[in-house]
Amino acid sequence: MIGSEVSSARHGASNDGFVRGFADASLDASGREARSYARPLSDSAVRRVSEADAWFEDDECARFILDMKGHVLRANASAKALAASGMIGSGGVFICSRHRSRGELDRLLERLAARRQSKGRILFRAGDDAWCTLDLMTSSRAPGRIFAVARPVKCLDAERVDSMAAVFGLTRAEKTILIHLADGEAPKDIGRVLDMSIHTVRSHLRSICMRMGVKGINGALRLTLQMC
Repeated sequence: MIGSEVSSARHGASNDGFVRGFADASLDASGREARSYARPLSDSAVRRVSEADAWFEDDECARFILDMKGHVLRANASAKALAASGMIGSGGVFICSRHRSRGELDRLLERLAARRQSKGRILFRAGDDAWCTLDLMTSSRAPGRIFAVARPVKCLDAERVDSMAAVFGLTRAEKTILIHLADGEAPKDIGRVLDMSIHTVRSHLRSICMRMGVKGINGALRLTLQMC
């Protein structure tokens, strides 16, 4: 389950670099100010701040720095564009309270704050109804901060799903329906495209969930996107 599981190694490596750059360079505005009272930053530290700052702002990934309650403290240009689609709710909280994924985000934030895990991922739909993954992680070098990266989900094709389908013994029809589902299509639309009744599509969806050992469509999608 993506909401409670550790992010993939590929994305985790990227996030680790993100945290190190910010935690080591003390890019948090309040942290930088507090440190300046203690002693001046060395030239190398200033250089690290500048480089990490530029990397953060110019990176194509939507990157956020959150507090432990999920309030946005900082966002780069890509993140601000995503926020403009309605992902930032009242009070600057990431994923507004009315969003279907808000409860899942709250549960993950609680686990991160309690140090029951150091990273995790949720799946959510952005304002344009496209699927995105949100990777969150904490670091002992930056207490009280959560580093978040949002990425659009790449469209799945038969080749990407083949290996996963083999693991769970999905039929050709079930695999096809899963691909359409990951593309954001509703069951009734999938039925029209595949010339199936809505009852047949739902029957295949129940079979998919049973084979994969998950609850509901979102559970099937999360596991699929995690494995693919």
